[in-house]
Formats: sequence, structure tokens, C-alpha cells
Amino acid sequence: MTTPLAAVSPFAQEDDGVGGAEIAVIVLLIAIGIAVFVLWVAAIVSVLRSRRLTGGGKLLWIAVVLAFPFLGSIGWFAGGRDARLIRDAGPAAPFPDAR
Repeated sequence: MTTPLAAVSPFAQEDDGVGGAEIAVIVLLIAIGIAVFVLWVAAIVSVLRSRRLTGGGKLLWIAVVLAFPFLGSIGWFAGGRDARLIRDAGPAAPFPDAR
């Protein structure tokens, strides 16, 4: 009876499938992906609910968040909510009569 050379070799390795380290990396990557997705959705909802921005400002921020999901979301929460693109309060008071 002959045995395969690989089975007799001291360097033969058994294929156990996926190891514990690989599973940990996969779980970590899935958790990071879910966190980025939640951040992305929260940024879009926050932009849409903002009362400080005009329609054009909201459109601009949505485009940034969609184009750059992670950096755009971080940018919105870091400084976009305090942006100067605010709604006009209405017409200014008329000038007093110069008599």
C-alpha cells in the first residue's frame, strides 16, 4: 500500500478552513462597515432636518456626503452643522426717512 508523499512529509499541513484570527478580522470589518453606514445615514438625516440650511445648502451637503461617505459625514458633524449657509430672515427693516 502506498501513501501520498504529502501525508508522510513533516511539512504537510492540514487545511482546517478559516482560523480564529481570520474570523476576528472579518467580524471587525463587518462592525466597521456597519458603523460607517450608520454614520452615513445619520449625516443624511441630519442634513435634511437642518433648519439653518437653504435648499441649495442641503443639496450641496447631501452631494458631499454621498460622494465621500466617511469623510463627508465626518465633515458634516465636525463643521457643517455650523455652516454659514443660513436662511434669510426676510426683508430688512426699511431705512428711516432722511429729512
